[in-house]
Amino acid sequence: MLNKLCLAVKQQTRTFFSSMPTCGILSSINTPLNSQPKWCQPRIPVVSICSLLHKRTALYHVTHASYHRCLAASSHSKATCQDQEAVQQFTHSLSEEQAAAALAGDGHLRIIAGPGSGKTRVLTSRVEYLIREKGCKPWELVVITFSNKAARELQDRLGVLLGQTIASRIIAGTFHSIGCQIVRRHVDYLGDTDRQGFNIFDQDDTKAVMKKALKQHFSQRRGTIASSNIEDDDSLEDAVADQMQLQEWEQPKSLDKMAKRFRHDISLVKNGVSTCFGLDGTSAIAKYKASSAALVNNLDKEHELAAKAEVTLEQAYDMYEAELKQNRALDFDDLLSWPVALLEQCPAVRNKLQKRYKHILVDEFQDTNAPQYELVRQLAGNQANVFVVGDPDQAIYGWRGANVVNMSKSFGTDYPGATTLHLKDNYRSTPQVLRGAEGVLDNILSTGVTPERVVLNPLRNEGPQIQVTQVSDERAEAETVIGLMQQLHQQGRHKWKDMAILYRTNAQSRLFEEQLVKRNIPYQVIGGTPFWMRKEVKDVMAYVKLAINPEDNLSLMRSINQPTRGIGAESQIKLKAWAEGQGLTLGQALFPSYQAMTTTYQQAAPVHLQGAPPDWPDMTCLEPTCNVPVKELHLSKKAASGIDGFCKTIIMLRALLTEHALASVLDALLHHIKFEEFVMAARSGKDKQQNRWQNVLQVVGAAEHAAMQPAVRGLNYLDSDNPAQESKDGLARVQDFLEQVALWSEPEKAAAEQEQEGSPDVVNVMTLHLSKGLEFAVVFQLWAVRML
Repeated sequence: MLNKLCLAVKQQTRTFFSSMPTCGILSSINTPLNSQPKWCQPRIPVVSICSLLHKRTALYHVTHASYHRCLAASSHSKATCQDQEAVQQFTHSLSEEQAAAALAGDGHLRIIAGPGSGKTRVLTSRVEYLIREKGCKPWELVVITFSNKAARELQDRLGVLLGQTIASRIIAGTFHSIGCQIVRRHVDYLGDTDRQGFNIFDQDDTKAVMKKALKQHFSQRRGTIASSNIEDDDSLEDAVADQMQLQEWEQPKSLDKMAKRFRHDISLVKNGVSTCFGLDGTSAIAKYKASSAALVNNLDKEHELAAKAEVTLEQAYDMYEAELKQNRALDFDDLLSWPVALLEQCPAVRNKLQKRYKHILVDEFQDTNAPQYELVRQLAGNQANVFVVGDPDQAIYGWRGANVVNMSKSFGTDYPGATTLHLKDNYRSTPQVLRGAEGVLDNILSTGVTPERVVLNPLRNEGPQIQVTQVSDERAEAETVIGLMQQLHQQGRHKWKDMAILYRTNAQSRLFEEQLVKRNIPYQVIGGTPFWMRKEVKDVMAYVKLAINPEDNLSLMRSINQPTRGIGAESQIKLKAWAEGQGLTLGQALFPSYQAMTTTYQQAAPVHLQGAPPDWPDMTCLEPTCNVPVKELHLSKKAASGIDGFCKTIIMLRALLTEHALASVLDALLHHIKFEEFVMAARSGKDKQQNRWQNVLQVVGAAEHAAMQPAVRGLNYLDSDNPAQESKDGLARVQDFLEQVALWSEPEKAAAEQEQEGSPDVVNVMTLHLSKGLEFAVVFQLWAVRML
């Protein structure tokens, strides 16, 4: 029956494409049918273990592959508000409810869009309508998406509809990327001159600086010198430990645990209030506890190690912020909190941006937190039209500060007169799946949760039933699931990559991985170490980040002896003590006249980097870059030579980056510091060594790819009508690349890889949260136990 349905719909699609008018907006559609996205093949039901889903994430995450990809490929006819016939052409591929949302007039609009209802098509059509028919300039629209990947896909679709020139000038990005650009351009208004040219610290970086701050705190209490190394190899920690008896909370594992917990709580505070800028720990936490944030009680949970160590969250907050400032860095939470503070405190900037933006469109609005909600409110002011899309029933990020009340209640209060429309038609799932989802939601609502509901209308015919399997224990669960997957694969019904295993927490994957290995089934764990967080990748990027920001002590300590150059644990402790004795950070002490030396090195550098590999400039004739008292610190000749060579390398790197492309300079740097030999000498086996070196080469490739992208993108239009006239020097372009790297997330990477043709044929294993936005033919939902 399903096969017949597919054939019938394919025939209808051929008729649809052949009958569409050939106007400019549809030029991309006039291609052979076989070049259009393929219809999905007949699917089998999902398998849910133990019981129905317990979370509010509807069962559309565990459903058949959908028809919506093909539907989404259909373009829209050009609309003309004064011409009813043109409007009908524009809405030809939109349903009645979709057209009502896309072509709505001015004013605030809230779209409650159920899963599979075509909200992305509505958002894209809305942007096209505003530009083509309402006369909006592209840079008068701000489109905020849940991920950078979603922003790129939106611009790609609009590039087909409007042309790449117009689409590239639409301001589209995540809250973090837009917030970063606002702060980058206007940080002077906040009066924090120490953060100019800031770097962005990722999750690993922030945990490292928190750990370093705790170590320094404990060392100062006992009157000893804190280790300057904040890497996980604990080499310097061992050197210090040899000289003293560490307390329980000072042991490496305890420090890791305490740093992780404090970093989590600090992030919770920053995401729970509109802004924490300029507040100390006591004020920030008091502001959070006085707010209506749902997770206030989490801060009151007993932290045994911190209690023993006599360190409060308020103290940890202050220590952490001091470390960020010392490194001239912001964390991800600051990219939301700081722009809100900027708009609140600086009328000139606020009025400029509010006057500029006519429409603000936000996707996945149900997952916004306090600073994100406030950022939209500040950008909109009393002039912009706010258009938000989301579904309270799909809110899954409350555990990290998102507040579904922003959509279900606050929006109506703060934007009086706003219109609410619903997208109820579901193009993705069978009635069986939707009924299962409704049953889950009914159980949740019976416990007191009452968000606004969208009762979905399935447009697909009846399909197979959801399969629920109850097993005796965890091991039987793993054996059952993997056995079923193997059976489906052997029958030729599905490839490995068509199947996914979803669970609540990463700890639940162990038994399943054991079974996959035992049965020789290829798999990948999504949410493992992301590419840009792999050690060898971070080692290379540390050089670039330090060249851009000499006060990034995190990058300095990572790169100073990698590859090894004789600056070992003892020498690093001595250097840190010497710098602190002058009231300086190590970066400030090693690079006292950064700009002046850069100019000198630029003059000494060759005009071009030519050949393969490119040549690194001869540095033997250059003067020493710093005045480290070698004899006074009792440094070895090897250490002294290594320090001088390292400093010259960083300064020369900065000089070259002002004149040459990042990819070519990176290639030269890798040969200069013999990084390939360093990677291949690691004790990790030949295959792992080769994989690590390939990762390093991928960094060079990523830099080369970034250089080929258009110089002017939508975010460049945040506050300028003609940013092409704003020439960026080499260092500014490198800074843009570093921002792109910092804002890239593993869930996006997973989604991008899953949708690539030719992606590896492996079973996908991940948490339920990471599955958001992905689709698979067969999904196994584990541990579906009520209230767990």
